[in-house]
Amino acid sequence: MTPHCRRGLQAVAGAMTAACLIALAGCSSSSGSGSGEADRGAASAAQERLDALYTGTYQDPPATAPSPQAGKKVWIISYLQAYSASAATAAAAESAATGLGWDATVFDAQANPAKAVDGIRQAVSAGADVIMSIYLDCDAIKAGLIAARDAGIARVAVESQDCADQQLFDNVVGYEPGTYDDNDGAFLNWIAGWQSALADYVIAKTDGAARVVEFAETDSAAVLSQHEGFTKQIQTCKGCEVVASVEFTAADIGPALQQKAQQAFLQHPDLNAVVVPADAVLTGGVLAAIKSAGLYGKVLIAGGEGGPDVMPMLKSYDGDWAVNALPVAWEGWQSMDAANRILSGEDPVASSGIGYQIVDTDHNLPDGDQALPTRDGEPIDFAGLYRKAWGK
Repeated sequence: MTPHCRRGLQAVAGAMTAACLIALAGCSSSSGSGSGEADRGAASAAQERLDALYTGTYQDPPATAPSPQAGKKVWIISYLQAYSASAATAAAAESAATGLGWDATVFDAQANPAKAVDGIRQAVSAGADVIMSIYLDCDAIKAGLIAARDAGIARVAVESQDCADQQLFDNVVGYEPGTYDDNDGAFLNWIAGWQSALADYVIAKTDGAARVVEFAETDSAAVLSQHEGFTKQIQTCKGCEVVASVEFTAADIGPALQQKAQQAFLQHPDLNAVVVPADAVLTGGVLAAIKSAGLYGKVLIAGGEGGPDVMPMLKSYDGDWAVNALPVAWEGWQSMDAANRILSGEDPVASSGIGYQIVDTDHNLPDGDQALPTRDGEPIDFAGLYRKAWGK
């Protein structure tokens, strides 16, 4: 998921709950039994799931929709336009809004929730009909959402957690349930399963003998769920061990994250797998550390959504490397579909059709530089399917 989960860099969620802190307690220490003996039973079970994940769980987006009302105004509050996934989601939402006959304004919050609130207030003053936010949890932008609600503006979101004390988003993109028992399609459960799928990749490819350095981001609900999903699944393998879980925040991405990665690799020379929550973590220091440690082409890499910053390297990698395909543009189109339904007095659909599909050095490689979900070997034309549903 990932901003983006996103799935890349995630928005700061504000104060973490006690439950989140408990979940990450001991994050720098090992987890998993790590018996020293390969757990081939776990590897076999993981391989079964992995085979299904290569086929993928994506479904088509909704086939029908109400006719759009032309002339509406939508403001798109992007977490950080300098980050490719956030910008791509915003651009897709803008294209979808134009297709609906709406005027769209993109506002760059510059990774600052206070600036995002200012953008929402500007949208209210401008007479917006819809406000869409990207990678911004409700708690971080609560004052703006309350102002928008009081002004009667529809509020939709991508990869975000609603406030615990009240529902301030009219819709957060929902996902295809399945594969993992607790994935009911709600975002946090889906993103946990998204990382569980990558844990299964690690278990299967190491034949139940993984020694993992995991990078665990700690500054949003989404990335906390990813860490929990990975941890839960890797612990099904008795021969696997997380030898280090490296905690970091979005502010660390760059030289600070590279330094943390280098230290972890130096301290654990017997590692055989590196797991991250997003493309941006790889390109923001972890890949550089892998190369400086002499591990490039030798260590298994898992994690991220498979965007253009990563896929060319994955394609030529001399080893195992997997992402869980997520075209972030699909989320942008789904948010506009939800907004159209809200403005027409309908409930948004529960699932966008976005599921899981593992792309690695041997499976589902795209012709271009973006990992794309496929069916029968062909990319799913989600934008075309939305246009058809809207009668456009």
